[in-house]
Amino acid sequence: MRTFFLAALAIAELTFIFTSCEKDDNVIPANTVAIDASAYDKWVYFSFDEGSTVEITDYKTSTGWDLGFHRFDVRVNGGTSGPGQGGTYATGETDFNAVTTAPASGYSLNDSISIAIDITSMPPVMETVPGDTVLATWITMQYGDAGPEYLYSNEVFIVKTASGKYAKIQLKDYFNDLGKSGHVNMKYSYQSDGSAQFD
Repeated sequence: MRTFFLAALAIAELTFIFTSCEKDDNVIPANTVAIDASAYDKWVYFSFDEGSTVEITDYKTSTGWDLGFHRFDVRVNGGTSGPGQGGTYATGETDFNAVTTAPASGYSLNDSISIAIDITSMPPVMETVPGDTVLATWITMQYGDAGPEYLYSNEVFIVKTASGKYAKIQLKDYFNDLGKSGHVNMKYSYQSDGSAQFD
């Protein structure tokens, strides 16, 4: 009887493992990347195809990037920011796994945003540049007695990339392990085959 029970248990475990692997094959995996965008005097560019930051000489003429980061400011490759097909869509959802489909339309293009490029003087030196106002809602800064406090929306956004493909992202944190600001932690899933389905 014991031998029969152990054999049945082994079969059940193998069935579970096979079923789990089979199910996982149909799910677009989520990745997490930490982007050092702490410099005030430059933008850092990210490519979903590369899965990493990339060196860009002129963002306005390059399709080699999808998202640009400057501190907590973000831009996409499209419209006034570049020659790509980029755009953004706010899902209103905070559960990353609940967003399974990229919509066919309704994507926002970059607008003009004001960024701080030098904080060594008071008031800081500001500059108006192309940037994304939809993704800007990922973080809110407010001042308290102890200084600035950062609040995260945890909203899931759909990003249309420079090549017209789709990624879903969630911007999770603004600090590195040492507590330094300007380090954006991004969770994302990317459909490299151009599909609008994330599961």
